[in-house]
Amino acid sequence: MEPSTTALKLRVSLAKQSDRPLIARLCLRAVGKSDYVPRRLPTIITRGTLFLAWEANTLVGMTNFDMCIDGSGWLSAARTDPDWRGRGVSTFLQRKIAAYAKRRGVGTLRLWVSSENKPSLRACRRGRFEQVCEASHISTNLRPAKPRKKVNPSFLSDEQLLTLLNSSYVAKTRGYIGYRRHFLKATKKLLTQVRDQNELYVSEREILLISPPEKTFTAPQSSLTILDGPFAKSLIAAKEIARHMGAQTLRSFIPYNPYEISVAITLGFRRTPWGKHCLVFEKKI
Repeated sequence: MEPSTTALKLRVSLAKQSDRPLIARLCLRAVGKSDYVPRRLPTIITRGTLFLAWEANTLVGMTNFDMCIDGSGWLSAARTDPDWRGRGVSTFLQRKIAAYAKRRGVGTLRLWVSSENKPSLRACRRGRFEQVCEASHISTNLRPAKPRKKVNPSFLSDEQLLTLLNSSYVAKTRGYIGYRRHFLKATKKLLTQVRDQNELYVSEREILLISPPEKTFTAPQSSLTILDGPFAKSLIAAKEIARHMGAQTLRSFIPYNPYEISVAITLGFRRTPWGKHCLVFEKKI
């Protein structure tokens, strides 16, 4: 179908399970068969925050909204039908989601975009998002731990948490940290929260944030955030901790620079194709 050259009259709705065939078709057209979103649609739709953009009865775009643990909002799974790109679909969804989030007390929205995704970068800038940091996403498979041993989280005092906000490692991403699927601003309140969730681990000089394994697609996965300590030793320690927690995959956002990337590859990590160079954006609403 050829889109009209007249101004779009878009409407928005929240996705329903009955929309799944149309959403899957949109993903296929926008990304291709490699898109991960169709496999996660039942879960994403159930959350009730997948926003769909329609022109008449044609699904032309979508964006998902998540609440982060620090009260900020996260935008993901943004897809626009190729025939409708460059016509304001993404910025329309951004405005609708911003209004929705603001009514719920959210003051900040964030997202990340691949540096190669020029249409999405233009949409971010049109929507007045500002780039705050850049990162690369890495992942490695872990061999089973036999026998598994109990791994205990570490308790850091409030004074120790404050020092992490000024660590040289956190400074490399300008004070933002990758936490599971999101990027968050490192604050004492956030670090206190993850400490109280028993997700902080200390190994010699390395201070690590490691999430409990969660089943994504097929294998239990943990995410790693390095907060302080030598980079190579941090990756080695994190692999052992996650392995004994029962994770089969360990993933992490690391600073986008040649040193960290080369060390990670040497230690058996791979750069994920969709996250080789992530540009993180933020907008106050």
